[in-house]
Amino acid sequence: MPKLVLIADDSPVARASVAREVRAAALDIIEASTAASAASINPAKLACALLDLDLGDGNGPDVAEGLRAEDAALPIAFFSAEREGDVVARARTIGPVFSKQSELNAAIAWIRANARA
Repeated sequence: MPKLVLIADDSPVARASVAREVRAAALDIIEASTAASAASINPAKLACALLDLDLGDGNGPDVAEGLRAEDAALPIAFFSAEREGDVVARARTIGPVFSKQSELNAAIAWIRANARA
């Protein structure tokens, strides 16, 4: 079974946009619309994760820390419209933070470069 790229965003439009681009890069994905659903995924199934900073019921760095507690080597990046603030600063200690839409190509390039087999 191939490993999956986790795409977590509470916005269906943003999630679909990112998912479409990741699929176009010939990668399989699993989508999550909430922090709870993203946190419930077994990280052993994942090649990497791209998490929104604001997931409605929680935030990306909290999800990332939970996933990393189970799999310390899991590559994790974030994407958000936010560029400043405590959550952004915390996310940057875990992985890169990409701007939604304007840095989508950079996020896809990061996924291609960091997704583990």
